[in-house]
Amino acid sequence: MTRIALIGNGNLAFHLHRAIERSAGLELTQLIGRDTEKFAGFETRVPIADFKSEVIAADVYLLAVSDAAIGEIAGLLPDTGALLLHTSGAVPLDALKPWKRRGVLYPLQTFSRNRAVNFTEVSLCIEAAAPEDYSQLKDLAGMLSSKVVKVDTDNRLNLHQAAVYINNFTNHLVHLGQDFCRKSELPTEMLQPLLRETFEKLKEMDAYSAQTGPARRRDTPTLQKHLNNLDDPLAKQLYQILTQSIQNTYEKER
Repeated sequence: MTRIALIGNGNLAFHLHRAIERSAGLELTQLIGRDTEKFAGFETRVPIADFKSEVIAADVYLLAVSDAAIGEIAGLLPDTGALLLHTSGAVPLDALKPWKRRGVLYPLQTFSRNRAVNFTEVSLCIEAAAPEDYSQLKDLAGMLSSKVVKVDTDNRLNLHQAAVYINNFTNHLVHLGQDFCRKSELPTEMLQPLLRETFEKLKEMDAYSAQTGPARRRDTPTLQKHLNNLDDPLAKQLYQILTQSIQNTYEKER
């Protein structure tokens, strides 16, 4: 049984604590955070503490905190000889120095408190400073998910950036599309079948092949109508940049 102390109380920590408690090979020993009131809703029986309280002995200390806080919080914890992990896609492994035993457990997924996530299907990207710690980390990750991949710091940053494109940026573009509908008093539900088909297609073909629309067709009259329909200069600029990016991508088709 691997004992884990979980540090953090955001969306990722919320889902991690559930996944750890459901694993037969893992024991959640303690939840630690600056503001213990933010653990409301975690529905756990393990002790909850702040950084002024005594830290219970564990085999692994798992930091599920903001990127900016990782180095600071690692410095607040005494190096007990346990394995210290962070969960960031963009922070290097060495941010956990001077801890000798350190690693990364990066879940490639978006997490919201009110959305259930099947953690066994989440890709877990792992890295460790020492071979023996990598072995322990791989075993730990395998108890949480069936999809465990070794990814070093540089490639993890590339993967994180890819995730920002396909998740964060895509979600924002959906928000802008929904906003167009609301301003025209059209139901946003009309977009749902289009959204479903957009992502269903990607199960069968790559995004390059799936691309359609006026930018790829170089339908200049339609593109100009869309631009004329935009009042916000930033919205115009975004439309132009995305159009240019698509056209550059398919330049060889001309």
